[in-house]
Amino acid sequence: MGGVFSAHAATALALVDSYGAVAVFAVFALEGALVGKVLPARTLFVTAVVAVGVEAVAVLPVFAAAVVGATVGQSAVFAIVRRFDVDPTSLPLVPVGEDRLAGAGRWFDRWGLPAVAASNAVPGTRGWLAVPTANASSVSAPRFAAASLVGSAAYVGALLAVGVAVALGIGSAAELLGVEWIAVL
Repeated sequence: MGGVFSAHAATALALVDSYGAVAVFAVFALEGALVGKVLPARTLFVTAVVAVGVEAVAVLPVFAAAVVGATVGQSAVFAIVRRFDVDPTSLPLVPVGEDRLAGAGRWFDRWGLPAVAASNAVPGTRGWLAVPTANASSVSAPRFAAASLVGSAAYVGALLAVGVAVALGIGSAAELLGVEWIAVL
């Protein structure tokens, strides 16, 4: 597993070196749009934080690019589902199955719009509520985007803490949080 992570980190570092926060925005937007992971967004983000340093001025554009990218990607799915009544799970490009989407729908039915923010803050469920929320006629696109933004900010904030810890030499993320937690992220 270390070889795969190293390869992802090397690719992430090359992207950050070449494109900066734009690379972070693009990868988070694709992840937010439920497109299969081109590169693990969390690896790219932590690598970007380590590469730019821990000063707020350097980290803020990376943080903003990740949060806005995820929100734009999820909002695109929301708009496409709402406007064209498309089922993105029918596309081979989208790695979310119908059973997971049904579970996300139950979350939304039970807790409403706050479930969008909560699901975006939890690794493994990020973005899944875009489709059931789009199918709920009472939710406007701006309200969905706001909930998406709040949850994505919480998730990226947790990743920022990991990136800063690694950049400061507190230890690797695996040492800091444990291998089980890193696997969840």
